[in-house]
Amino acid sequence: MPVLTFTRRRTFLTMLLLCSFSVGLMVRDVKLPQITVRSVFLFLLYPFQWTWSNMTWLVGESVKRVVTLGETQKNLSEAEDKIQQLQTQLLLFSQLQKENEELRQILDVKKRIQYDALSTRIVNKNLDITSSRFLIDRGIRDGVKRNHAVIGYTPEYGFYIIGKIVEVNVFTSVVEVLYSENFFIGGALPNGSLGVLNGQGGWHQYCVMSYVPTEALVEVGDVITTSGESDIFPAGFRIGFVVGMTSSLRQEFFKRLYVKPYFHPMQVQFLFVLRWSLVAEEEGDHE
Repeated sequence: MPVLTFTRRRTFLTMLLLCSFSVGLMVRDVKLPQITVRSVFLFLLYPFQWTWSNMTWLVGESVKRVVTLGETQKNLSEAEDKIQQLQTQLLLFSQLQKENEELRQILDVKKRIQYDALSTRIVNKNLDITSSRFLIDRGIRDGVKRNHAVIGYTPEYGFYIIGKIVEVNVFTSVVEVLYSENFFIGGALPNGSLGVLNGQGGWHQYCVMSYVPTEALVEVGDVITTSGESDIFPAGFRIGFVVGMTSSLRQEFFKRLYVKPYFHPMQVQFLFVLRWSLVAEEEGDHE
């Protein structure tokens, strides 16, 4: 028994030594990674490096975006300024086009006037229907004088009487309209009958034509023109049209006509001052 036990132990020890030797050979061929202080430090530092790197990138990108946004806002502001300048230039160009078109129309209309005419405009824009006078932008420097006739023009009615100059300044003049109570003008009917028109005031805006013979054939709608029996108004210009008639109570031999002037203060399109007088025309004819 003791011999058998020893033999078993020897066999076990032999196997144990062989296994240990085999494991030793295996471990000898395997290279384990070397762990150093530097590798441990880098491993611990890596999260901080990653955080710092990303923070730096984020800050850089934010700065770039802020700079880009500032440049964009600057460019946008410059673009808005340019747009405003272009809009202003476009507005000025449109105004110039409008003024040129108006000037062309004025010149075209002026060519149809047989007398020395000066185009003008109303200065006081607050002119209302009750006004009997208004201001124009022509005066002494333009050769305007008292009692010069003022006419208007519309494509619908042609040329018609507006009034006359009653006050002249250096740069402006005052026009009294024909429906003023102080305004008198000689008129002619289509059949040649003559009469005198007198304004009835701004509220009424019509004229009464007196001294028309009772035998004169008159119809509502007849056009009254200037008679030419005046030193102020040349013959042939329209004054208004007949809207009614009665017989004169004071003079049974005459009719009384109610005439609506063509001029309306809110519908003025073109105005002209006629630098004309019958005396000057007669003197010119004698020469």
